[in-house]
Amino acid sequence: MTFGLSESLKVLGLGRDLSAQETSAAVAEIMAGEAPEALISAFLTALHVKGESTDELTGAVQAIRDRMSGWDLTGLPSPLMDTCGTGGDGANTVNISTAAAIVVAACGVPIAKHGNRSASGNSGSAEVLAELGVDVDAEETVVRRCLIDAGITFLFAPKYHPALRFAGPVRRQLPFRTLFNLIGPLANPARPDFQLVGVPGERQAELVASALARLGSRRAAVVTGTDGLDEVTLGGLTRVRWVESGVVTFKTWQADDFGLAATDAGALRVSGPPESAALITRFLAGEPGPVRAMVLANSAAALLVAGVADTVRNGVERASKIVDSGAAAQLLERWRRISRSAP
Repeated sequence: MTFGLSESLKVLGLGRDLSAQETSAAVAEIMAGEAPEALISAFLTALHVKGESTDELTGAVQAIRDRMSGWDLTGLPSPLMDTCGTGGDGANTVNISTAAAIVVAACGVPIAKHGNRSASGNSGSAEVLAELGVDVDAEETVVRRCLIDAGITFLFAPKYHPALRFAGPVRRQLPFRTLFNLIGPLANPARPDFQLVGVPGERQAELVASALARLGSRRAAVVTGTDGLDEVTLGGLTRVRWVESGVVTFKTWQADDFGLAATDAGALRVSGPPESAALITRFLAGEPGPVRAMVLANSAAALLVAGVADTVRNGVERASKIVDSGAAAQLLERWRRISRSAP
């Protein structure tokens, strides 16, 4: 008998974890468009009530990777980095990870940013980049050209994971975050070597870090702020799960480690993508303040993961020089122009 959603529900109903293979089979059934919404809802609810396991997350990611639209890495810069997080902190802050991606790319680390519209806030990477003038829905040849000629590109998740649409209606109806909310950073078609992953909660961070280790991540930092942000934070401790060579270690960062002043998350709140884009533009123009501090901290963490900085303090120094030189703003302008060029 082929294992699928119905069989998985019997296992979950006993309070037992699914294996990676069992979860992969169940998710494959969803992505094939063969599963009734009632079964999808029951499956996601049962996982949520029990609590998802590392095997279950890893199996789901494997199913999605097997079915995502392929991305030929031939001729592209390497090693690649991504700053995609899971979203879901509900803080409605300026899009820090997107601004950091621009700075890190300007520091010479090629960025293949995987992203979508907002999961819980009001300013997801796709919306903010569109406000900044980047064509987030560009043709594949243009997406590749951006990476080659600008050192940064955006992979809009729905284009590369079309089969996830079958779970979409159910996910929108459920009043809680599901297994699928954790998958984004783990399913980048570019298979980045380095990742900075923001996650809003400790349990989710442990799952994502363990899954990255099992899936062969070269190096990653999974970060959670004690103030509730799914970013490197300056408003409390940043809890860091450092993933390297299949091993997860734990550390913490605080503002002093970066040589930056403490920053309250309330100073980062925005009303929507236009305000977020405006604040990022002003930051890239050299404006001081809390947005600059937060973006520099997250850029520094990414540079440490990529092996470009020796410490996060050194990363802040490198990122500051790049921003103040105008190189990051120039990179955004180049990216904007290339993204809107003809295929």
